Amino acid sequence: MPRLAIALAAALCGPALGCGGAKQVEVDQSLTNIERELRGLRDAYEAQSRRLEVVQDRLALVEDQLEARALHGAPVPQRLPVVRLTPEPRAAAPVAPMPAERRAAPPMPAAPREVAAGTITQADIEALDGPAPRTRSRRRKPVPPPANAANAGNIGVARLQPQPDFEAPRRAPSPAPAAAVAPVADEPIAAFKAAERLYRAGDLVTAIGAFEAFVQRWPKHGYADNALYLSGRCRYARAEYSAALGIFRRVLASYPAGNQVPDALLMIGLTQSRLGRAAEGRETLTRLQAMYPDTAAARQAAAELDRSAGRM
Repeated sequence: MPRLAIALAAALCGPALGCGGAKQVEVDQSLTNIERELRGLRDAYEAQSRRLEVVQDRLALVEDQLEARALHGAPVPQRLPVVRLTPEPRAAAPVAPMPAERRAAPPMPAAPREVAAGTITQADIEALDGPAPRTRSRRRKPVPPPANAANAGNIGVARLQPQPDFEAPRRAPSPAPAAAVAPVADEPIAAFKAAERLYRAGDLVTAIGAFEAFVQRWPKHGYADNALYLSGRCRYARAEYSAALGIFRRVLASYPAGNQVPDALLMIGLTQSRLGRAAEGRETLTRLQAMYPDTAAARQAAAELDRSAGRM
């Protein structure tokens, strides 16, 4: 910024003209305006970067869900078909009868027009909307008592008490403007990303606590199976094989339709081998290959089985 100020000052105040007091004030004001614009551009860029990061996080979550659906044989939604509304034909206006000699032979009945599959007609729209709502009968509101109703005690009638229905309606206080906070939908994603950064940085103990807190707080979220699986990976990296095996089995039991099932099976087989149960590990890896043959986890299982066969 100082270099920009010097350059602008040199451009605005030539050596032949000189810079008087008024000229210097004008230069300072120009520099201040430029700095303000640069700060505004920087703030706008940072805001757009944050919005782009939020969109990328949501896209990653949708990709995870689509991967899980494709993995377990559920139909993946394709591009929606184009829907064209077919208006109902209007009734023809009555036509005067033609003379007998000018009458032509009755036309052949037209074949019923076929409606293309996936086309929604106006009748379908009306059926979806349901029957037309009935007009409510307008009932008269109760008439408020007269102003001198309090003096009705002289005829043996109990003094009338003011009814709440006849009180003047009170205007509800306008709610205070809510503070600008981050959307609730993005809070789990931010928490998951923070725990994932801890895992990638090697802070496994803190990452385990963050992943377990995520699963406990958002057990139905799309990243809950990912968080549970990664907590097992942290345990595995710390050589806590018994605890890791229990966590990987929890992934299968709690999230059987998630996209982490093949990876959890892979880690179960590897963990069983680490615990000295090599036969069970090979059986698990073989089952993984049979259940999910087109996954990266199945390819890793095949490589691990080849290595174990070479060691035998």
